[in-house]
Amino acid sequence: MSWIRFAVAGIALCAGASVASAQGGPPAGAPPMGGMQGQQGGPGGRRGGMQAMLLVGITLTDVQQKKVDEIRAKYRTQMQAMMPNGMQGGPPDPSMRAKMTEMQEHQTHDIREILTDDQRKIFDVNVAEQKKRREEMMKQRQG
Repeated sequence: MSWIRFAVAGIALCAGASVASAQGGPPAGAPPMGGMQGQQGGPGGRRGGMQAMLLVGITLTDVQQKKVDEIRAKYRTQMQAMMPNGMQGGPPDPSMRAKMTEMQEHQTHDIREILTDDQRKIFDVNVAEQKKRREEMMKQRQG
C-alpha cells in the first residue's frame, strides 16, 4: 500500500511542479502565499507536492525560482522515464522505489545548493519536519 502513496506523491510532485512552473508569480505588491514566491495557489498556497513544502517560509529570488523550476523539471523527466506507463505496469518493485527515493534526495540536495545560508537554515528545519511527519505516518500504517 505504501508504494501507491509514494507513486501518487511522485506524480503529484511532477504535476504540481509542471503547473507551478507554468504559472506566473503573484501580482505586484501581493505577498506570496505559503511563504513561497511563485508557488501560491491551492490550499495553504502549496503547490509542487512534498518538495514545495520544503520551501515554506523561504522567499526565493526570481533567479532562484527559475533554478528550482529547472531542477524540478530535470527530475520530473527522469521519474517519468523510469515509469513510462505510469502505474499501468503495476507497483514499482523495491529497487525502483529505492531509485525514486534516491532521485528525490538528489533533487532536495540540488535545491538546497541554490539557497543562501539563511535560507538553508529554514530549509533544513523543513526537511527535518518532513522526515518526522513521514516517519509518523509509517508508524501509523504499521500499528
